[in-house]
Amino acid sequence: MKSAQGSGPVDRRKRSRMLDAEVGQSIRVHRKNAKMTLQGLADRLGIAYQQVQKYETGVNRVGAGRLMEIAEILNVPVASFFDTPHVPGEDGGISVVDSEAAVQGRQVMVAFLRIKDPQKRTAALAYLRSLLDPESP
Repeated sequence: MKSAQGSGPVDRRKRSRMLDAEVGQSIRVHRKNAKMTLQGLADRLGIAYQQVQKYETGVNRVGAGRLMEIAEILNVPVASFFDTPHVPGEDGGISVVDSEAAVQGRQVMVAFLRIKDPQKRTAALAYLRSLLDPESP
């Protein structure tokens, strides 16, 4: 039987650290997609490149205000740092899918969501589906 405290606080801290690392990895993916260097992002933020590196590796947590600044600089919504595609890593952890297809998929999604006309969205979706391999699910 678990104690009243259980393992809740430890689990929350672990999840929090994992989320910090995922957000950092997502910043890296978006920075690279923008073809920006660590130094370039650091300069725009007015901080040392080592600090950006610490954000990207999850060593340091990114505050909400700083995350908003990064999103503005990289021209992405803040929410995009929380929904980068992830896959199970070899070590049992979670790693970011850092592939051209994932980046392009995000670009397609953002472009699709910006289409205001419902008929054009339907047509765009039909076109994308027409490109699928008939064997795929």
